[in-house]
Amino acid sequence: MAQHERLQQMREWIKTTPEISLDQLMEEYRISRDTARRDLIQLEQEGKIIRVKNGLIRVGTNTTVQYDRRTEQPEKDRIAQRAITYITPHQKIILDAATTVARMTVHLPVQPVQVITNSLAVVEQLESRPEIELYVTGGKLDRHARSLVGIKTADDILNYQVDRVFLGACGLTEQGVFAENLEEAIVKKAMIRSSAEIIVLADHTKFEKRFLHKVCDLDQIDVLITDERPTGQWHGCKKPISCLK
Repeated sequence: MAQHERLQQMREWIKTTPEISLDQLMEEYRISRDTARRDLIQLEQEGKIIRVKNGLIRVGTNTTVQYDRRTEQPEKDRIAQRAITYITPHQKIILDAATTVARMTVHLPVQPVQVITNSLAVVEQLESRPEIELYVTGGKLDRHARSLVGIKTADDILNYQVDRVFLGACGLTEQGVFAENLEEAIVKKAMIRSSAEIIVLADHTKFEKRFLHKVCDLDQIDVLITDERPTGQWHGCKKPISCLK
């Protein structure tokens, strides 16, 4: 079966099935795992599905993908490594709960830093690092994102004043940064208010995605770290873009 025929059948399948595994795709179409992954990439680019580990979730079913099911992408790791270059000894920083931001902790060199976070993944990575002074917010546990969210979290963050905040983005357009839900947006806004400099980490798949909840205008960002330079409609952006390409 040609790919275009297979993809059309998959589009019809996901209309009635919210989750499909790679194994199901391989068995149904008698294709390899690599071929199934390539098909999922195509469907994700069309905005039909969200890739998770070992399968897909239909867009609109649950856009907040559970943290441990999110796909590992090499570009996110490279973005995280670039972000580390913006941290110097004795800085006070906020790390939010985005997966790309959490990857920063893997590459963080041994140096004294004060870190404030609402991310359980960040806490797990840094709790054994004695040179890092770690502060964890309160708030409601979001099990899907493995983070603390809500008004309590935002209030806690506003008690700090830091040098830099490192934020992820669910969507990024010329109009600004967007979050998928209100509680997440409230926390990100508090982080921005508490920081002297705002650094956003976003791979190219987040470009031109706009959600209900706006976090900030593009002009409020001090640095955007990404893997590909935004297209023509962003030429008016005056902020530094740290691009891996």
